Amino acid sequence: MNLENIFSHDNPVLITALILLISMSVASWYIVFWKALSLRKDKQALADFCKRYITTPDWPLHAKFKEISGSVEILVREAEKLKPIMAPYKHEERKEILSMHLVQNLDLIRMRLDRGLTILASIGSSAPFIGLFGTVIGIVGALTKIAAQGNAGLDVVAGPMGEALGATAIGLFAAIPAVLAYNAYVRFNRLLVQDLRHIAEQLTTYLSLSPSSKEKQ
Repeated sequence: MNLENIFSHDNPVLITALILLISMSVASWYIVFWKALSLRKDKQALADFCKRYITTPDWPLHAKFKEISGSVEILVREAEKLKPIMAPYKHEERKEILSMHLVQNLDLIRMRLDRGLTILASIGSSAPFIGLFGTVIGIVGALTKIAAQGNAGLDVVAGPMGEALGATAIGLFAAIPAVLAYNAYVRFNRLLVQDLRHIAEQLTTYLSLSPSSKEKQ
């Protein structure tokens, strides 16, 4: 497939489809590498946190959190920020406050982790059809020119047909990595949020045990 020959032909629809598919492919690979780097950092930060702090069942009561990064930092800093606010409340009230705020932060983390996945899903589902559309238009244009020339030999037909089918190939090249990456990142995000939810539950349970000013009286 010779892209130079395709772009030299006077077929604006096919050319537009190819430009769109190439742009989608570039965007897809950019998101794939960007998500891979960001999720790797999040996973490493969570692993370091677990190795450093989660060494005893009641770790939230004793740990002094320093040098935390990634999504887990959002949960821990939120729990630390709520400690003085919860002081006047009783155990059940403290638990409800912690649970509400940490669940809200988990939702924000999930939204951040899902950034870019909608684009990957859109590319994976639409790129093959755009490529097929470009192929159909290219074949129609090629057949029209062949009919006008009155020559349907294989040497005349093969070139334009092959170039038209190139749109489908480019569409698949853009879609397949996007679909594979989307499925992998959805699973990775689900497992990461599950681990973060476990940490949030432990923070909620143990930090709500501290006696309040009301309970001390």
